[in-house]
Amino acid sequence: MRVLSSNLRGIALMVSATCAFTINDTLLKLAVTDLPPFESIFLRGIASLMWSVPLLAGTGNLPKAALMFDPRVMFRNVFELAAVLGFIIALATMPLPDISGIGQLAPMLVMLGAVVFYGEHIGRLQLGLIVLAFGGALLVAQPGGAGFSALAIFAFWNAFGSAARDLAGRRVGPGVPGLIVAAGSGVLVTGGAGLATLVFETWQTPNTTQLLFIAASGLFLMFGHTLIFSAYRQAPVGVVVPFTYTSTLWALISGVFVFSTIPNLLALAGIALILVCGISVVVTERWRSRILLTA
Repeated sequence: MRVLSSNLRGIALMVSATCAFTINDTLLKLAVTDLPPFESIFLRGIASLMWSVPLLAGTGNLPKAALMFDPRVMFRNVFELAAVLGFIIALATMPLPDISGIGQLAPMLVMLGAVVFYGEHIGRLQLGLIVLAFGGALLVAQPGGAGFSALAIFAFWNAFGSAARDLAGRRVGPGVPGLIVAAGSGVLVTGGAGLATLVFETWQTPNTTQLLFIAASGLFLMFGHTLIFSAYRQAPVGVVVPFTYTSTLWALISGVFVFSTIPNLLALAGIALILVCGISVVVTERWRSRILLTA
């Protein structure tokens, strides 16, 4: 019962994390229509750092702020910086559906990485369900058929960076709060994006509406990082990873209600497949745990 409760907490945290990240992306998209990409990420990073101080103080974690420079925390967040920069470059050079399709490789890479680096066991049935969920994500993303340019490597870079970030985060000690990790991520990403802005872009002054959207985006970014980090602490990778695919559900909801984009039948079929596979993974994990306990 304790294992099941921990698994459910991990699942709830992962679903909440994907929702927070989608809200963050939606707000950023509304804000940065006329802003350079690296500048947008830099401003969002500033906003996330501004939010991190009262959040850390309110939760009593401000005295632990130095832990964001712990080598394991820094190692985790270096991959976050790599993933973000890869995504931004891909976004400037590729259609968004193609990037989304490639990005769905990240959960699969986390699963495989957990087997290789942490010795976790993944049953064949679970692996098959995750592959089916990956197929559902492709139905939702529906990558274009025109083929990928050589710059598609940056979309793969984003997927590998995201997977490496989540795997590296599991080595962070239990004494480091999730908010500290999120704040450390904000420091590195802000610095990296600021440097990229100076080197590659010409600064454009944002208006008040854009600044408000970016400020709200930074808040949900902080929530997302805290929730996803906590999810991997609560439950095994094999339990929580399938629920990263719920990001496609949140993205479609955002598209319908914010950008008036209505999903087609293939996208709806993909959502259904993702949800069924995610629930099935939880059921098979519970069934497998009972067998191991009674064996």
